[in-house]
Amino acid sequence: MSNTSPHAEKRLADDVVGWLTTVSESGKPSTAPVWFLYEADSILLYSRDPSLRVDNVAANDRVTFALNSDRLGHDVVVVNARAAIEPDAPGADENAAYLEKYEAHMAKNGWSPEWFADRYPAAIRLDITSVTGR
Repeated sequence: MSNTSPHAEKRLADDVVGWLTTVSESGKPSTAPVWFLYEADSILLYSRDPSLRVDNVAANDRVTFALNSDRLGHDVVVVNARAAIEPDAPGADENAAYLEKYEAHMAKNGWSPEWFADRYPAAIRLDITSVTGR
């Protein structure tokens, strides 16, 4: 986003794990770590389906995405966004930028890109509405 600091943009591009908080229809929050791809005005991630995450996004598109802080709670980056399932998005195994960032991490876990895409088939796009961070 144009009002995002260069430091926050670098963290969004380079960090490997983020924390996505979704909220159920009844208002119950759920936070989980995710792999993600930052794309300037949005974040793309892949999820199991069916899953609580997919159900929550379908019921309530308002989400928060945060990066780890340092051990003292500094260097916080928090993203507010509107989330949507993207049924026509390429699978993780067909997304070159996603594979560039995560293929080595998949291999460390003993996963092929095809294995990962089969188990995490739901593409979720977070359209960023605001970013807080230095």
